[in-house]
Order: sequence, then C-alpha cells, then structure tokens
Amino acid sequence: MRHKEPALAVLAPGVQVVGYTVERRLGSGGFGAVYLARCEGQAYALKLLELARVGARVEREVSILLKLRHPNVVGLHGFGKWPAAAPEFGVIVMEYVEGRQLDVWASEENPSARQVAHVVLDVARALEAVHEAGVLHRDVKEANVMVRTVDGAAKLVDFGVGDYAGAPGITADILPPGTPEYRAPEAWSFFRQHARVPGAFYTPGPLDDLWALGVVLYQLLTARPPFVGDYFTLADVVITNEALAPRQVNARVPAALSDVCLRLLEKAPAARVPSAGALRAALEEALRGADATWDVPLCDAHGEDTATTEGDRDTFDKWLNEPLRRPRRGKRLEQERPPPLEERSSATARPSRPALASLRWGAAALALLAVLVAVGWAWSSRTSRDAGAVPPRQEV
Repeated sequence: MRHKEPALAVLAPGVQVVGYTVERRLGSGGFGAVYLARCEGQAYALKLLELARVGARVEREVSILLKLRHPNVVGLHGFGKWPAAAPEFGVIVMEYVEGRQLDVWASEENPSARQVAHVVLDVARALEAVHEAGVLHRDVKEANVMVRTVDGAAKLVDFGVGDYAGAPGITADILPPGTPEYRAPEAWSFFRQHARVPGAFYTPGPLDDLWALGVVLYQLLTARPPFVGDYFTLADVVITNEALAPRQVNARVPAALSDVCLRLLEKAPAARVPSAGALRAALEEALRGADATWDVPLCDAHGEDTATTEGDRDTFDKWLNEPLRRPRRGKRLEQERPPPLEERSSATARPSRPALASLRWGAAALALLAVLVAVGWAWSSRTSRDAGAVPPRQEV
C-alpha cells in the first residue's frame, strides 16, 4: 500500500546530519527519503528512514549492503541514527551515483539494442552477485536502477525491501512488499490459491527477481509493458496471458535479444532463465553476435510533428491506435512560444465557426468516452467480485 510522504522530506539545504551537509533531496518513498550530502567535499547519498515507521527495516537494509561488494551494486559507506540525543531516523550513508533512473535514461537517450543489452547485462551481473550472497532484491524495476552519467554503467540500488537467508521476518502479509506490475505469475497464483488461508506467506526466490528484470527489459525494448491490467485484473492477466515477442511489437529489436526477454517471462519457473549467471552468459553471447542493426535507436526520435503534442497523442485516432505505432523517445524539440496574451484573449472571446464545430465534436467524443469508461468500470467491478480476492497493492 502507499504511504504519505515522510515529513523528513523537507530537510533544508545546509542541515547537518551525522557529520554530512545536506544539499538537496534526491527522492522519497513510503519509508523515507534520500538526499545528496557532502562530507569533506565528497558526495554521498544519505537515506533517512523514520524509526517509528520502519521498525527493523534499517538494520535489514544495512545487513544486506554489508554482504554486497560489486561494481554494479550501490556501495555502503556507513550508518547510524540521528539526532544523537533522541534518535528519530536511521541514516544509511551510500555511494552517490550521479546519473539517471533507468526509465528516465531510456526516455531521454532513445537507446539502441546494444545500449539496452549492456545496461541489462550490468543488472544481471549485479543480481548474480546478490543471489550468490544469499540476498534477494524483491523490487527490481527501472526506478531502482541508476545509469551513471560518466560511463553509462548501471547500478542496482535500494535494497529497502530486500531479504536474505536467515533474516527475521518483518511483514505478515501473504505477499512480501514489492511493485505489482513486476510480480511473477507464481506469486500471483499463490495469492489466488491462499488468499483466505490464515498464515499463508509466499516465499520469493531468485526467479522472482529475474522475472522482474524481464519486465524491465521488455519495456526498454518496446516502450510498453508486457502485461496490461488494472487493479482488479492485473493478477489474472499476468497468470494467463502470453506476452507478445518484443520483436513482434518493435521490428527494430534483434531476434536474439527478443528471445532472451521471452525466456525471462516464461510462465513456468522451470522454463525461465535459471539464474542471473545464465542470463549474464546469454546476454554476452547475444552481444558477441551483434551487427550494425543493434546500433539503430529502438524508437523513433521526436520531430517537428511532435514538438507541441504531449505524449505524441495529438488526435483521438492516434490515441486509440497507439499500440500499432512505434513510440517515440529522445529529447523533444523546443515547443513553439505561445501567442501574446492579448491575442489569446481575443481568440478566446470570439471563437470561429470551425472552432465551435471542433468543440461540439470534442464534447461528443468526451461524452462517448465517459460512457465507455463507465461501462468498463461496471464490468470490471462485476468480474472482480466473481474472480475472488483482489490482489493487494504493495508498491514500495
């Protein structure tokens, strides 16, 4: 479930926290916030967690990071509690990765298949080290992968809901914390079968992390999720529907990379890529056979025709048929400057006949769309009641 943003997210620049000077907030979530801070001129990422809310999660995350030493995993530099006199927050001092979240990187860079393969290869290497240490990340997604600006290397970050063998239990929910869109079908199946069984608890494994990485790879290759469902239908969609091959969705995806992605998204765990090490080897083999087609950007770039249309959806017809069109990525051209205020006021005061006709057609289209949405909502409500338990939304 979602929590309100923590109060500590308003720490002002210049505040001293366990010897580190806060510069700015980098991000925040349900359990705490992360800040860029400096100590003796060196940049660090300070993660502050409210002790009253997170309980043993601080010790759990520190214990995990102490087990991990890998160039593609965020590094730990220290930990403590703050303020010293009456601690309210756990403080984890980590390596500062100067770069962009994976989804932001993909959206802005419009990467080629080769670039995507190298980034996912870095994450596979990270997971290989993580799993060999007996640790599970449990929330692999684009927001938890940073692409470093200086060299394009990817680093796996945020082990806040991670787990390791022998760790004491923290949550009592049937599914561990995580993001619903990245859950494996075996997790959803367990939930469907044991939703009303007291004390039932799904135990994830390395294959859950690999499934989530398959979802990430699919979205990098196609700019679309492999499975689409709302709060009520997502579990059934993931359990029953087969994802289209990335190459079928986007012809620019090399066949070898499309095949690797589909192997990560096999419904049966036994048919899935068996380990992060096997995934690493498969990606390395695919890259060895890469040709010039791997260097073509996977999506079309933004051009003059998309400079002033939000999301490249400038007509209802394009919105309706979006799955049939290759999405766009990369830097947008600068939008045209709006007309002077007096011109806009005049145009607003005296709409032309074509404008009035467009407004009438727009109103009719909106009314039709509202009816369709209402019918769809009613139908989904009915089917959700018939399907049984509704999956919990535990996004972190």
